[in-house]
Amino acid sequence: MAKETENEKKNVSSKDEASNSKSSGNKESAPIEVSTIDEELDDDEVGQISNSSCDKIENEITTLIATGHMFKAHLIAKKAFQKYPNDVGLAQAYALVLLKTGALEESRELVYKILCIIPQKDEATDAMTITIDDLLTSKFLTEGRSDIIANIGHIFKESWKYSHSCRDLEISRELYLASFRKEKKTRTGMHAAWLSWLTGDDPQAKQLAAEVLKLLPPFGLEASFSELIDLAEAQLLLGREDDACKLYDEAMKQGDKENYISIVTARQQLYFLREAGFKVPHQTLEILIPPTIVVFTGYSIDHPSFQVPLFPQEIEEDVKRIITEKLRSINAKIGYSSASCGADIIFIEALQSLGGEINIILPFAISDFIETNVRHAGPRWEKRFERVLANAHSVSFACEDRYLGHDMLYRFSNHVMHGGAVMRGKFLTTEPHLMAVWHSRTDSIPGGPADFIDRWTNISTLHLVDLDELGENDGNVDKIDLSLVQPQRFSLTFDPFISKSPDRVIKSMMFSDLSGYSKLQDEHIPSFLDFLEKLNGAIEKIGVSLESLNTWGDAVFAVASSALKIADFGLRYCDIIENLGKKYPEFPFPIKARISLHSGPVFLAQDPFIKKINFYGGHINRAARLEPVTAVGQVYATQQFVALLYGETNDEHNEFTQKGLKYYERYSTEYVGTISLAKSFGQQEVYHLRWK
Repeated sequence: MAKETENEKKNVSSKDEASNSKSSGNKESAPIEVSTIDEELDDDEVGQISNSSCDKIENEITTLIATGHMFKAHLIAKKAFQKYPNDVGLAQAYALVLLKTGALEESRELVYKILCIIPQKDEATDAMTITIDDLLTSKFLTEGRSDIIANIGHIFKESWKYSHSCRDLEISRELYLASFRKEKKTRTGMHAAWLSWLTGDDPQAKQLAAEVLKLLPPFGLEASFSELIDLAEAQLLLGREDDACKLYDEAMKQGDKENYISIVTARQQLYFLREAGFKVPHQTLEILIPPTIVVFTGYSIDHPSFQVPLFPQEIEEDVKRIITEKLRSINAKIGYSSASCGADIIFIEALQSLGGEINIILPFAISDFIETNVRHAGPRWEKRFERVLANAHSVSFACEDRYLGHDMLYRFSNHVMHGGAVMRGKFLTTEPHLMAVWHSRTDSIPGGPADFIDRWTNISTLHLVDLDELGENDGNVDKIDLSLVQPQRFSLTFDPFISKSPDRVIKSMMFSDLSGYSKLQDEHIPSFLDFLEKLNGAIEKIGVSLESLNTWGDAVFAVASSALKIADFGLRYCDIIENLGKKYPEFPFPIKARISLHSGPVFLAQDPFIKKINFYGGHINRAARLEPVTAVGQVYATQQFVALLYGETNDEHNEFTQKGLKYYERYSTEYVGTISLAKSFGQQEVYHLRWK
């Protein structure tokens, strides 16, 4: 929702001719062309790029990446790079954005041109790469800016997370070393030190850590937050854990705790080192405390047709006071909530008053939402609804469909909200909390507070506000009949269609086809039929429980009850196609799959022709329209699918933990951006899905 829908934005070709403007750094290199996602900025943002210096734009892109706003960073970087194709600072910033959004090869291509090195094909991997000798002979190491050299080192370090090639680590180390030699900065020195440790050069790692400690007075007197973190890491590398903890403590005293990104970055570094095998003291993570993320659910103000009270307007101030106290007690700074009149809006206003960030997720079309969840409480609540949406950090929809009387849309929205908070928690190295304003004498209904509470697996992060303890219950402990607290369907515009509507259920689905299938010639058909027979045999061995699997030609459509099942099936199917396609050299090109994954509410009904249960609705079409614009050989997943996947993975993780079992995460996601779907079906936020 919000300020402007994505469907109203005009597309611009990624192959637009870039204009020649200011150049810096490598002036002899030709403008670099990179094909990426079709997308566009609004007029104001385009104007800001035209009127800003390259350095200012580069800083904005870097800040957006650091704060996790990858879509915005991608938009600005792409447009700025098209305007200033010879600016090395913007080029390296754009290369990092490309890497962060999963475009590994495009990012490498850009970096090689910045370094003025012609890559060679690696016989083992078929990837275009460079050697350490190539790098050491590059003039850019001596003539380039030290900060850009370090930034390219960061790109190779991040690239290693995808390629798992030690050469990327070694190249990254050489770049950081070159930057540190040109300009003695604590950050580049520690990056070079840790990369030396990762590549097995302990003596050099300790030597660099000692050099970093000499750059500032003992124990970081007058040092900035980031410099104190660097000194703490140097002490850790040298085995001085107590001194490291003192420096982390000092950093937290001096650092701006409202700007939590620097704290999170320091925590992420410690987690990275621990996963790499370095002994990280647990107390260091207890010092660097990230902000708390809160997912919220609660009852609306009582509908006039309610026969018994659940949330009367008279107790609003009590609910607000309790919510505010609980938010303060857990240092809540980030919230995810719907925006119904009553508890939702009270929570949003309370968190905003504490300086927190609010992300609003609405369950269905806004006109239906206002009619069913806001208007009955009066114009005062409608004004508050408009105000919280206008002041929110983000406003989005679990789905933009009509309500049509299906309460399971609330449940789907809760799943998306939970998964979105878990995704954010992964970035912030923390786990979300659930706060619920509920009534202990009511049974669970789909999408209601009790339904959300029942699904929450970690009770240590659960915070309850019982309306029964605030209202006048006269000591009554009996359950409240839900029929007494159901709003009457009295004026909804879709009422005539409710009785005709088939069941609506939440499903996860996959569409796939084979790249180049339509270009096969007749002489290839026998081999292709053999390929399909072997593919069918391999699919049967995958062993994932699906509710539906249909094929026609080279296309596959699968439906399952959970995102986890479809993620497993989709990734395994992609691997099978990749490996099987290599066994048919007679094809004019390697056969690879395009796979799209999506989750959403669909209609369940019997197909009148085949007399079997089938699935219908806009979300089936959305999944189908994503598949043609998916990159060849990749698995693309919508934001809704990834949110459900993270929520289900989090539940699975908690179950393993409660049983004392170790849990291994299976999936990795990288944000691609918002891309235009096929056949003018609008736009969709999309992620790459890979095995971890």
